[in-house]
Amino acid sequence: MTDAICRYFRVRHRDMVYLKFILEAYEGMNTMSTVDNTAGIIRIAVMPGFVEDMDALLAELGGHVAMEPVSWGEGIPIPSPSGRRWPKAG
Repeated sequence: MTDAICRYFRVRHRDMVYLKFILEAYEGMNTMSTVDNTAGIIRIAVMPGFVEDMDALLAELGGHVAMEPVSWGEGIPIPSPSGRRWPKAG
């Protein structure tokens, strides 16, 4: 997984299982892991060649599930410097 592009999000605990279920359907494109269960931080590791497809999927999922992009450094969540925001669940 060293070539994977990792995305980190803060999500509600109740949404973790839903996201895992949906993302597992895209086998080979990504893996989702819980990084900090208490803070609700997940990591989605996107395999090379699938970044655009997964970004589109994550944007769509962001319309259904609140996903706050975060950076993850030394085990401490920090606000994402990219400024990229996924749509908030409505």
